[in-house]
Amino acid sequence: MRATGGLIAHSLRRFAPMILGVGVLLGAFEFLLTQVAAFLLRHSYFSQLATLMPDFMRALMGPAQLAFMSFGGIVAFGYFHPMVIVAVVTVTVSIATETAAEVEMRFVDLTLARELRRRDVILRTLTVFVVAMTTVLGLMLVGTATGLACCVPADTPHISWRVLLSLALSLATLMVCWCGVALAAATMVRRRAVASGAVGIAALAAYLLDYLGRVWDPARTISRVSPFHYFDPAPLITGTPLDTWDAAVLVTIGAVGAIVGAVVFARRDI
Repeated sequence: MRATGGLIAHSLRRFAPMILGVGVLLGAFEFLLTQVAAFLLRHSYFSQLATLMPDFMRALMGPAQLAFMSFGGIVAFGYFHPMVIVAVVTVTVSIATETAAEVEMRFVDLTLARELRRRDVILRTLTVFVVAMTTVLGLMLVGTATGLACCVPADTPHISWRVLLSLALSLATLMVCWCGVALAAATMVRRRAVASGAVGIAALAAYLLDYLGRVWDPARTISRVSPFHYFDPAPLITGTPLDTWDAAVLVTIGAVGAIVGAVVFARRDI
């Protein structure tokens, strides 16, 4: 147990700058979005946003586009902005592919020479991922809460905490999904660049496929194979509960990927 804790601590020290850097940056972004929303509200600009929104955004937002044209909608957008998705998926893939890096650098030989089992290495990666996910999403919520508490007029129609937590949970399910995919890939190759590159290309392809499915009817059926098809946080702005089926699909993909990674790593020649 002490050896496992030491391995977890080693990885946390390695990833701490990235985790905290991304978390603080996204938290600051969420804070600034509350100020943007307050500015638009004070100047009555929300009525103009509907005419300025491009068609592709209308297709992505669907029925929730009217709710998006509000103070709460602008604040909520920070939890599924494309660049936010890129940031959290990048952090996830970086952590999940650590195993491949250790195999490539032969660090895993030193690790397994101690009182550790191969499954402990996978458990380490999952633990570090959970810490990173909690930290990043927590700092995003802190940024939003700080902006709403300190710099927004009291009479502003605030977004509810239930909606914010649902948005954060939705983003968490997406991170879990790609953690499993990246972990499985990392245990099948000997180079981190190969694993992270393959998963990065897969994530981009999946995102583009989902986008096509939302704006082009012929691609709607095939877009169901994309994990991003099951990441649809826009309706949450209106107070709609998180879709348990979509969340279950993403978590299941992540769990299957983690199991596959654990089995492959336990049996592979390293």
